[in-house]
Amino acid sequence: MAARRVKFASRSGKRLVGIVDGQGKRGVIVCTHFTGSKEIGHYYRLAKAMAGSGMCALRFDYGDCVGESEGTCDGMRLSGQVLDTISAIDHMVSMGVESIGLFGHSLGGSTAIVAAANDERVRALVTAAAMARLDEGGLFRGRADEWRRSGHITFPSWKGDISIGYGFYRDLLGYDAKAIAKDIKASFMIIHPGNDVIVPLEHARSLYGSANEPKSLKVIEGADHMFSDPSHEKELFELAIGWFDEWL
Repeated sequence: MAARRVKFASRSGKRLVGIVDGQGKRGVIVCTHFTGSKEIGHYYRLAKAMAGSGMCALRFDYGDCVGESEGTCDGMRLSGQVLDTISAIDHMVSMGVESIGLFGHSLGGSTAIVAAANDERVRALVTAAAMARLDEGGLFRGRADEWRRSGHITFPSWKGDISIGYGFYRDLLGYDAKAIAKDIKASFMIIHPGNDVIVPLEHARSLYGSANEPKSLKVIEGADHMFSDPSHEKELFELAIGWFDEWL
């Protein structure tokens, strides 16, 4: 089945835009990384691979300024992205999906952790290069003082540099993904690149130590934060799809 463009309302009141690949009673929502978009290649390829495995996949843009969904850079918040993710679950349920999983990469992995802990409809969770302490990611390290003083900091995004307000970082400080992981009832696979200089491997080990069974920790040796090497991306996809096949 061809990919379908969808629009749905977030619980925050914003209009969100996404793409659904595949069909069936099992579905996975793809949570993109910080300043990422549903259009980025590896999310596109992952969704196609999931569809080829008999699942449907929903990749969508959060309600901020990066993609097609409604929102602003100043309004970007992790708390808002969690609401958007739960709203994506609502949309999947409305599509007739009965068994739902979340996949999240980088900050999207941390978003997926918080969403899974707050929504028991999530039956399986896979994170890749997720942060255990959200204020300690390499993108933010050493920049908090400058951010607080200036009120805004520029970050690269898939469509160019964007300016994000300090409120985003202040919101992050309210979340401890390691502690929140203890509340997750879904099966949980933690995948981490062995050569991640942005989010060190210790984050994955910390999350694994907090997670409940059933759980798994897989390290892809030599991989960087974005799984840029095609062989590393392939291994990531195989691990994630295998987990969803088992638990959805």
